[in-house]
Amino acid sequence: MSRSQPRPAQPSLEAMTDAVRSPDATRADTDLLIAALRRAPTEEETPRARADLLLELLVPDHPVGDRAGREGVTVRQAAKDALLDLGHPYALELPPEVLAREARRRTRLGGFGVAVATASMLYQSGLFYAFLLHDGVVHNQHSIHRPPEQLTRDRVVPWALFTLSGLLPALVSLGGHALKRRWLQNTGWSLILAQALLWTGVVCLSMTKIGPSGFTALAPWHVAWLSAWTMRPTR
Repeated sequence: MSRSQPRPAQPSLEAMTDAVRSPDATRADTDLLIAALRRAPTEEETPRARADLLLELLVPDHPVGDRAGREGVTVRQAAKDALLDLGHPYALELPPEVLAREARRRTRLGGFGVAVATASMLYQSGLFYAFLLHDGVVHNQHSIHRPPEQLTRDRVVPWALFTLSGLLPALVSLGGHALKRRWLQNTGWSLILAQALLWTGVVCLSMTKIGPSGFTALAPWHVAWLSAWTMRPTR
């Protein structure tokens, strides 16, 4: 039997930092550095050496500090968390300005954002079905001798698409915030922006043709823009 090959030694934090600092660094290099910062110090690395490197990464003008990984976490944020994980006495060396800056940073959605996104979904989908109900009542009042319209594929598919267009953007964004996945947050936010731009265009077109009307106030352009502001990706 052949002996198993020994695993290659993991690059040091200094080497990973230099790799991220290089001009040809990729997002994968940043992810590797952030993952290494989240691990406990190795046997060859003393806590003092780890703390000194973390404090260096926390310097505001460090060229690597603002590099962000796939989840939106920056190297500076990972270094701050790693320094706190080292505990006493190293955590006491965390610069106060870093704590103040992190306190101002928007790192989660919050209840107001969830409420606005939910209201936007309910308003847009509810408004669509309110129009459908109104059309159904008008149809029954003026066509009592005709049978009601059947739920055919030609009618159900547009209903489903309208419902999905009202619910999907906010659901994707909420999922990204809940799972802390930056790419999901960006996707959902882009879809919400598309909603807001679409409704704004429809309202502007309506105003150029018939002027201000009830549709101008009822159209969900306002809730779409408010949702876009509250659901913007966190840092």
